Amino acid sequence: MDYNYLLLLLLLSSISFIQISSTKKICYGPYVTASSLEDLHQDIHLVEPLPIDCGGLSCEFYLSPSSALGSHGPLSAYGPLGITGPIGHYLWNPTTWRFRSNEIIDWTTSDMLFGRSNNPLSLTGPLSSESYHLKLPSINDFGKHLQALGLWGVLGPLGPLGALGPLGPLGPTGPHNTMNLAGHHSVSVKWTTNETHDFDLVEVLDESHVDEELDCSFMILGVISQIDETDRYYFNCKPNQFVTIVLVPEHSLDYFNISLFSSTDSSEKIASSDSMNYINFIQLELMNNNNGSFRIDVSLHEMHQYILAHSYRLIVTGSHDLLDLKEEENNIKGPHIIEC
Repeated sequence: MDYNYLLLLLLLSSISFIQISSTKKICYGPYVTASSLEDLHQDIHLVEPLPIDCGGLSCEFYLSPSSALGSHGPLSAYGPLGITGPIGHYLWNPTTWRFRSNEIIDWTTSDMLFGRSNNPLSLTGPLSSESYHLKLPSINDFGKHLQALGLWGVLGPLGPLGALGPLGPLGPTGPHNTMNLAGHHSVSVKWTTNETHDFDLVEVLDESHVDEELDCSFMILGVISQIDETDRYYFNCKPNQFVTIVLVPEHSLDYFNISLFSSTDSSEKIASSDSMNYINFIQLELMNNNNGSFRIDVSLHEMHQYILAHSYRLIVTGSHDLLDLKEEENNIKGPHIIEC
């Protein structure tokens, strides 16, 4: 064989290999979305462990659009995270009536709560291994699937309704007033009698106040003004934790899409959710040795009301490194989990 021809073949092979390697999608970890659950069509026979006892009603019922994950559930427009809940700027929202300058009161109340060894975020609370791995699944099969990547994991203790979310002690209804609190803020919490752990506060911001990369714990009050508008937010999550992203519409006749990208590569879509039956969310297991810098895109999918603003609440909740992700790897299996 001609020597020059052989060199040309080797060169072309090397170029092809480099191109394939450079376009390979980064694996951040398995994830679940509202769309992947919708694709089950309430058929759960391939899910492990198979949920059978969900307390009175069938487990399939809780996957119906009119149930836990849909527009009548706790993540919906009129649930506790929505416009009629405790968080907001309207007269009926308790956060409206908080004092704007109460640093001394906040410090004292914070120390009284987070400085106690039996506080809600301590080892005796719902985030401990005993509570999460033993007590929660012992309730019934619905409780088991409230764990991360479960059928109802978005509703569980690591999601926005849990102790780490905006309704918990780290949010604006806790000892710190985090409404319109720009920047990254954390608080030291007594995890055990002799050990402390730093948790991120849940800052609640209007979209006009977001002018920097956020951390892994926040709520954005946003609005889509035009049908073709896309709102983009940048945030960073340290690896070795679960990240739950939920898009709560403020009005039940508005339907939004969410897409998650790597902020270092705007063309790399990690996950997306465009369900019309469920409230859209993404729950991602963020593994080690990966870049945790992300961009979330919010757009309007459909609108069936033309009087009120097309407003939404984007909530990102990081679980911190409280769980060993290697131990969680085979905790729950099923076609609703999208693997790398």
